[in-house]
Amino acid sequence: MGGVCILKKKIVITSICIVCIAALFTVHKVLSFEADKAAKIIDKGKLLSDVYTDKARYNPKDSVNITIELDNKLNSNYSGKLNVYYKNLNKTIGTKEIKVEIKKGEKKSINIAWNPPADDFKGYMIEVYAFKGINVIDSRNTAVDVSSNWDRFPRYGYVAEYPKREKDETEKIIDNLNKYHINGLQFYDWQNKHHKPIPDTKDNTYSAWKDIANRDVYYDTVKNYIDAAHGKNMKAANYNLIYGAYTDYKQDGVKPEWGIYKDSEHNEQDMHQLPSGWASSIDIFNPANKDWQNYIFNEEKKANKLLNFDIFHMDTLGGRGLVYDYEGKEVDLPSTYTEFANNAKKTLGAGIVFNTVNRYGLEYIAKSDVDFLYSELWPSENKDYNSLKETVDIGYELTGGKKNTVIAAYMNYGSADSKGEFNENSVRLCDAAIFAAGGDHIELGDTGMLCKEYFPNKNLTMTDSLKASMRSYYDFITAYENLLRDNVSEKNNKIQLQDIKTSNDGKADTVWTYAKGKEGYDVIHMINLLGYKWTGWRDDGANYDPPEFKKNIKLKYYINGDEIKGVYLASPDLMGGKSEKLKYSVKEENEERYLEICIPELQYWDMVYIEKK
Repeated sequence: MGGVCILKKKIVITSICIVCIAALFTVHKVLSFEADKAAKIIDKGKLLSDVYTDKARYNPKDSVNITIELDNKLNSNYSGKLNVYYKNLNKTIGTKEIKVEIKKGEKKSINIAWNPPADDFKGYMIEVYAFKGINVIDSRNTAVDVSSNWDRFPRYGYVAEYPKREKDETEKIIDNLNKYHINGLQFYDWQNKHHKPIPDTKDNTYSAWKDIANRDVYYDTVKNYIDAAHGKNMKAANYNLIYGAYTDYKQDGVKPEWGIYKDSEHNEQDMHQLPSGWASSIDIFNPANKDWQNYIFNEEKKANKLLNFDIFHMDTLGGRGLVYDYEGKEVDLPSTYTEFANNAKKTLGAGIVFNTVNRYGLEYIAKSDVDFLYSELWPSENKDYNSLKETVDIGYELTGGKKNTVIAAYMNYGSADSKGEFNENSVRLCDAAIFAAGGDHIELGDTGMLCKEYFPNKNLTMTDSLKASMRSYYDFITAYENLLRDNVSEKNNKIQLQDIKTSNDGKADTVWTYAKGKEGYDVIHMINLLGYKWTGWRDDGANYDPPEFKKNIKLKYYINGDEIKGVYLASPDLMGGKSEKLKYSVKEENEERYLEICIPELQYWDMVYIEKK
């Protein structure tokens, strides 16, 4: 009898263990849910309407507040759970489970907090899945940047309109830009006169003034924008030319002796002509002239103090041809940039950004104390996709990899003189070219997206589809900032795609491929230009078709003696940028080792990253 009892106990215990193991397996299956299952989502977009964080950037040890918005468009009430996954690249570093009940047609917001690791300069992805039983019915994600300084991974945007506007309106605009993780804003043409940004008043109180285009600029609107931006941990940049003044400059104490001239006898001052209906054209001054520096720095100091700007964004007009100072000596403009920028930073006690138009003077600004590099590119000299990458590469080379690059590249420019829509295909390809190279694209702001060098031009509008794509692209560059622009360098490893033409410089009708690497990782970029007869990034006609969609691609990546831990695909075009583990095999051919990797699909831009042991 005793033996039977012991046997029964063993059977019972074993049964209980099996049940426990099964339960644990089910829980583990849910909690370790892999991104590759996201393709099997049943009701995409019918429950999770948005996921976003409360700030664009977080300092180490900050708490991240996350909002999950629900909008039940299912055909029934929903009772289930949301699983939240906090990820660094392919690794899940935390999870949270939330039970949810929401009626058909009901909307609801859920707020949760997350304390990321205290590591500085790290990007994370937050993935949210809605489960019903073991089935995933919906998913959305967002990203987090934990960085003590914004200039390590700048995501630069803009503000260009300052009408009389209620505070809650400005806050809504900043809230929207925050969803793209924009961490710095260029305040374009906010000032009164270029040489005197803040107008004089009798009692030092301010209501409104006219900008150079005779638009109304309301002080409270500018201030409210800056305050709202600071509340999201965004930096506010005070925009101005380094050498510009209204033609009436003498009445404000500026002297012609400080100017630069088209002739050696100071008969014709250099000028930037503007439309006749504007307040003034712009006379040009010598950045090397100490009296001009003292004057303009003092005026910018007043502006920064009054409106609490963080950054002085210095603009230029590119090459000016042969110019002279008042004494008739030839002025080499680019060589004046370094000292001007450094003196500005020292005098103002603020961050500095400097626009080197078409890379004009970039080698001088790279030697200065700018927070990062910034170049406004024009097709006259930088017309193709590869020129975008070259700009980023040159910046890294000139600064020893220490400074990132922001590019101003105005999309669909030739179509922006009349009302229309941005072409999503060319926007995504331009961003892919810049982002894969490790750069940033200033393009998003209060008016939508930039199409002209005059930022207030808003003739072209973003479609809802483009807005959704940009959310994914900016989530992507935030979550994967450590693979895109954190001490990565070019690698010469050979890359081949079976039965697909490739290039390493963005040739038309190829897949543009190249590799980068950093400690522990190799990164392969694939940018799809298949079917294209052109390589110009701007798409003036706003009529680019999508590139040829490819599926089941066999990639060969030639390696040395590295031991491989895993291979992953991440793309802003697929599954919201979630990492997917890829199948691969190690092979050898003609004494060369290579990885053969199966890529499920390529739309615009795929990033394959290889984790090494």
